[in-house]
Amino acid sequence: MIIGNRQNTDSFLFRYIDERLKKVLEFAEKTDFKVLEDNIYEINGKNLFYIITSYRTSENIADKYAELHKKYIDVQILLYGEEKFGYSDISSIKKVYKEYDENKDIELYSNVENEDFFLLKPSMFAAFFPEDIHRPGLSAGTPRSIRKVIFKLAV
Repeated sequence: MIIGNRQNTDSFLFRYIDERLKKVLEFAEKTDFKVLEDNIYEINGKNLFYIITSYRTSENIADKYAELHKKYIDVQILLYGEEKFGYSDISSIKKVYKEYDENKDIELYSNVENEDFFLLKPSMFAAFFPEDIHRPGLSAGTPRSIRKVIFKLAV
């Protein structure tokens, strides 16, 4: 997992991250997502696309499942609001809620041991790799409406 400020292109992070990830972040900086509706948008077919989604966060961790993707890197960028994420790696002990669905590229977990949490704010991004279990949709206090873009970058 990588967490960073997508606007800090002079940082060491931007000097050393993968060129494909860098291009995703550069594309995000040049795109006005406010004028786009919640939907799926293709950039390069199934190799690179993004999803714009809006929803309310939840203060109850049991309301949100942790997830894992095997075919894509998730690059999540918050457009407004604040979103708390759970994070753990694949080696954690976990309770499977829904087995891996190859068509949707997702496996869901109801419980993950050694889960850490962080807060994502606008201008930040989080990149989750196939070994990164992540639990989006949590609130840092009061539930609130958020909007974000999720880039799906094929591995």
